Amino acid sequence: MKYSPVDILLFLRAIPLARRAQRVKSEPLNQVVIEMSRRNGVAVSHPIDRVAQAAARATSRWARWFGGLDSCLTRSLVLGAMLRDRGKVELNIGFRSDENFDAVAGHAWISVDGRPVGPDSELADDTYSRVLEVPFSSSEQSRRSSA
Repeated sequence: MKYSPVDILLFLRAIPLARRAQRVKSEPLNQVVIEMSRRNGVAVSHPIDRVAQAAARATSRWARWFGGLDSCLTRSLVLGAMLRDRGKVELNIGFRSDENFDAVAGHAWISVDGRPVGPDSELADDTYSRVLEVPFSSSEQSRRSSA
C-alpha cells in the first residue's frame, strides 16, 4: 500500500500520542485524557477518516514495535487527541453483557459533536450501553475539573 505525504504526516503526528496512550495501563483514565488533550490536534482540513486511519496505524505499529496495547481504548485516546479541535470531542466507554461467557464486554469510541467517528464507532451506541463520557476539549476539561 502506498501512502500519501499527508498520510505519513498524520502518522508521524499520531506516533507520540500512541506512546502517551500506553499510560492508561498505569494512570487514571481522566489524567491520561487531560494530558493528551493538551497536545495540538491536526489541521481541521484533514478528513476525519484519514485521521482515524493514521491513529489506528500508529497504535498498531506502536504495539507491534514496542509491545504496547493496541485496543479500542488506546486507538480512541489517540484519535480523540488528534481531533480535539473539531468541536465537542468525547471519549465514550460502554459495556454490554456477553451471554456466551457470563461476562461483561467493554468498548471505547470517539464522538465528535455527538456523532461516533472512526473505526471503533461501528459498535458504538447500538451494541454497547454508554456509561462514561470524557471530553477532550480543554475548555470542558477545565470546567469539569473545577466543579
